[in-house]
Amino acid sequence: MHEEKVTILAYSILPALALALPLLGGLGTLAAGERRPRLRNWTAVVSTGATLVVVLAMLSRVLGRGPVYFDLGFMRLGERFSCGLEVDSVSAFFAFFASLLWFAAALHAFRYMDHEHKRTRFFLFMLLTQAATLGVFTVRDFFSLYLFFEAMGLLAYLLVIHSETRKARDAAAKYISLTVIGGLLLVGGIFLYLGYAGTVSFRPLTGSAWLGGPFKVVAVVLLIAGFGVKAGMVPLHVWLPDAHPAAPSPASALLSGVMIKAGAYGILRTVLSFLQAPVSHTAAGHAAVTHGNEAMVHAAGGLAADVRMLGFAVIWIAVATMFTGMLLALVQTDIKRTLAYSSVSQMGYILFGIGCLGFLGGEGAMGMGGSLYHIINHALFKGCFFLAAGSVLYCAHELDMFKLGGLWKRMPLTTFFWCISALGIMGIPLGNGFVSKTLLHHAILESHHLAEGAHLATAGWVKAAEVMFIITSGGTIAYITKMTYYTFFRRPSPERAHHLMEVREAPTWMLLGAGILAGGVLFNGLFPGILLRRLIGPATGTVPGLEVHYVEHLARTPIFLWSNVKEIFVPLAIGLSLFFLGAWPDILGRRRVGPDVFRFRLPRWLGVDFWYLRGARSSLAVLWWGKRAYAPLKEGLVTACKKGARAVVTTVREVVYPSLTSRPASFIREAAVRAYREASAELMPRIREYQGDIAVGALVIAVSLTLFLIMRLL
Repeated sequence: MHEEKVTILAYSILPALALALPLLGGLGTLAAGERRPRLRNWTAVVSTGATLVVVLAMLSRVLGRGPVYFDLGFMRLGERFSCGLEVDSVSAFFAFFASLLWFAAALHAFRYMDHEHKRTRFFLFMLLTQAATLGVFTVRDFFSLYLFFEAMGLLAYLLVIHSETRKARDAAAKYISLTVIGGLLLVGGIFLYLGYAGTVSFRPLTGSAWLGGPFKVVAVVLLIAGFGVKAGMVPLHVWLPDAHPAAPSPASALLSGVMIKAGAYGILRTVLSFLQAPVSHTAAGHAAVTHGNEAMVHAAGGLAADVRMLGFAVIWIAVATMFTGMLLALVQTDIKRTLAYSSVSQMGYILFGIGCLGFLGGEGAMGMGGSLYHIINHALFKGCFFLAAGSVLYCAHELDMFKLGGLWKRMPLTTFFWCISALGIMGIPLGNGFVSKTLLHHAILESHHLAEGAHLATAGWVKAAEVMFIITSGGTIAYITKMTYYTFFRRPSPERAHHLMEVREAPTWMLLGAGILAGGVLFNGLFPGILLRRLIGPATGTVPGLEVHYVEHLARTPIFLWSNVKEIFVPLAIGLSLFFLGAWPDILGRRRVGPDVFRFRLPRWLGVDFWYLRGARSSLAVLWWGKRAYAPLKEGLVTACKKGARAVVTTVREVVYPSLTSRPASFIREAAVRAYREASAELMPRIREYQGDIAVGALVIAVSLTLFLIMRLL
């Protein structure tokens, strides 16, 4: 059992300052505009750099002395909902890597955006999106999270559609459609959570049905689906492969490295709501709060088993996500599209750790630690990949890997940064991915050990999930090796060689952004103990409901052991075999015989996208069929209304009007004024009483009409 913990919430202006700096930076870029482009670019770099410094100070403050809060009194909805900022170690962790990646993207965009149009709009919405994203990570309840989550999604629309090409418009239409659908799912889940938990706080109220009653399947499904849309979770990932390639490379790095993590953050908070002991604040909202022990967390009969099944479901959602993303990345030719599907796959690894956390319950520190480590690792190596891809596009004007080659001679620093990130994502020892994948593998082994020890029926399925984890890791090695070889090391074709001979290294500003992230990949891979003891362990240890000695075990986990290193051999053999199976003609200089694995295409009807579009068209067909069915009824009703209107007009003209005109005008006027006053006295209080309901109804109608319009566009 835990010892009782007391958490003191201290007032701090740092969370508000972290949100305010990007907003001020956005206003500065707007003021500079196209007339002062260097000032505008410097404003973006300085504001993101200052935000990173503030977030680092906030992270140090939270890890050293506990959570901080800041009230946003101006953001209030009635007496029940008020938006406020509260930063614990998990929030500070997410805010840190988001700010780091935004700073690197701003450095890269300093020169990359020179060849783009509407640059001021890009920098403005990049910074506004940063403020919204940091808001997602620093709020204290699901309702406030929803507000910032939707703001982030809507603002990022301008980043996706930035180029305004047909491809960008189609990608943005799909992105905003899924964003609206995800938002509707999310708001439904939050209202169900409010009904069960008695609060929208991340920590349910003491004795609430959320902790004490049967498992809330519908609420959990809506919350996970709503957050899963933004996380790129299969089968809700269809927007991501189109949006990432369409956006400028700095925006792609942010979409992949940070914004899809907002979805993972929401899913993590949903799972933690079952593990955390309920708390209650004082009237001031910042007094001491007491967290209970594991017995309190699992006070309700059967709740532990229900949470374990939730974790099991998330594990297999993660397996489907990582494996599907890997397969689709393996057969792409466009670099950014490959990286987009890779992001889907890597999100599967993050959800894998969250699933292990739920499955293990109080013993799930390894799952949460592996997920957090992979979150920051993915932000680093995937951000570096997208920035390096932007450099390739900027210098070689091409993203089809089969039309490139030999760039290591022309762009040596870009190649070096790319290869560092490749070692990281493949999980090769001394790369950062090796550490997080080792932790995740330990988590699934612990899950299997628990399932076998408790004689659970899911034990075999958990073992199957481990096998899929290993196979997917091998596929990751295959598609990253393929992309690296064809882009940088293969001898270019004769018809492309002359063009590629003119390629030069990317500008210093662009290299600086990628270099910072590549340095982070190396640091996290070479010195895992520092991150585990100073960041991951403390962030995990502050989560109530997790056993202390499991958290200590996570913080002291040895990484560079032979037992861990040898686990990479099987994925490495799978990955290199797949790569050689597809690339052997180019490696050996032979003519291909048989099918090309790297250009394999499945039938369209096997794609999720096909069924989404078919479902949307079928829905519209049903609507139009309904229109044809009720057309005769409508015609008869209109005819009857016309006849009734004629009768009313005739009566008024021939009977009512003559009788009114025979009376004095003053009598008529007084009667009208009296009737108006009586109606106002009765009606206005009712309108004021129900104005909130009227507003919500109008909002629902507006959202429904918008959704219908979007589906028609599809």
